[in-house]
Amino acid sequence: MPDNASSRMMPELATAIEKEARILFVSGVKGDTRRYRSFHPYEQMRLLRIPCELAHMIDADLGKKIQGITVAIIHRVTWDQRVERLFKKLRSQGALVLFDTDDLIFDTEAVNWIDSPDFQDPIRFAIYKEDLKRNLHTMESCDAVITSCGYLAGQVRMLGKPAWVHRNAFSLEMLAVAEEAYRARQPFPEKLVIGYASGTPTHNRDFALITPVLLDLMKKYPQIELQVIGPVQLNPDWEPVKNRIRQLRLVPWRSLPGLLAQFDINLAPLVTSNPFSQSKSEIKYMEAALLRVPTIASPTDSFSFAIESGKNGYLADDEASWKANLEQLVLESDLRRRMGECAYQSVIESYHPSVRAKDLVAALNEISQHVGKYEIWSQNEFAYLNEEAAGSLDSKLEYRPTTFQRGLYNLRYRGIKTLSGQVWFFFRRKMEPIFPYRQVEK
Repeated sequence: MPDNASSRMMPELATAIEKEARILFVSGVKGDTRRYRSFHPYEQMRLLRIPCELAHMIDADLGKKIQGITVAIIHRVTWDQRVERLFKKLRSQGALVLFDTDDLIFDTEAVNWIDSPDFQDPIRFAIYKEDLKRNLHTMESCDAVITSCGYLAGQVRMLGKPAWVHRNAFSLEMLAVAEEAYRARQPFPEKLVIGYASGTPTHNRDFALITPVLLDLMKKYPQIELQVIGPVQLNPDWEPVKNRIRQLRLVPWRSLPGLLAQFDINLAPLVTSNPFSQSKSEIKYMEAALLRVPTIASPTDSFSFAIESGKNGYLADDEASWKANLEQLVLESDLRRRMGECAYQSVIESYHPSVRAKDLVAALNEISQHVGKYEIWSQNEFAYLNEEAAGSLDSKLEYRPTTFQRGLYNLRYRGIKTLSGQVWFFFRRKMEPIFPYRQVEK
């Protein structure tokens, strides 16, 4: 761990008191959402030396892991026969059972707001709508809900469930990788890189918000290069400046900081009138801030929470403000440097695992008291943290379960109809370049 980063945040080490309460983090999905909502909170609790277990719904040894669990945090788990048995066991132990989400996956109308090419396939569309219903069933079966932002918490409360916010945060390994990438970056004085990173093919409408502004600035300032990471479609309007556009494929998260470190300005546009966009967390800002890169973002709930416009980034709600803020950052290198450094300091102070660990304990105590249980931990026990207690996760966890394992699970607990639909779409997506999707009515 770099001395100039997390060690500044940590007080003198002391031995923490062992707790009787035990937490289970169990996820039903893979990818970055599992990493942020299960792996990172797991690390946060280990920083406090709180006994905890990490699992996936498909794990064969899940039954053993739930023994003695007092708090179960169920992340994006879709209801099925095995989930039902899991809940019965947890209830018999008197466990506090919480649903965790970082997306609008419990609203059966949400599918109408997602701009995904996958949903042009009617079978995929039907499976996703069924998953939304099952997610809602899981959520309604829990004592309370933890979300990644205030907007999501508000949506949950409208459905009659109590909700608390525990924001997405970086891990100790993310911080170390970012510090290494920052030290290794190679500035190019002759050009200025404006960057946009998208993890899924659902953000074409978001990126289209700023297309006119970017085109005007690139025509006005020949030193600007646009770098786009991920599956974003660029329309023919970009033809006049295509020689200054780099489109990069998605990369593993450990490689992403090396790309973000080359950005001079990071973009995070979202259609604020879209509930699906409003449910997104502020990780685009946070990940860039770890590289001292300033961000201009739409004023969603999450970005408005994280960014103090004009200080550690900019919030832009219309074309005029996007243009004014972008052009100012293009012209003023000192402003970019100061704002990037301020963003870095802000995320270290607010999103460090040691900070998030205490916040999670406070939230769990509030939830437990709200549902009529008891305070699980005394806050006085957490004056000192110990990074060494967190250890490190086996990176192989990120790639399990395999597609084959998920298929067997779905066959057993969801049935042949669901599995057949998933197998169909797996191959259908690969054939899309030859046989394009047909549009469906939503």
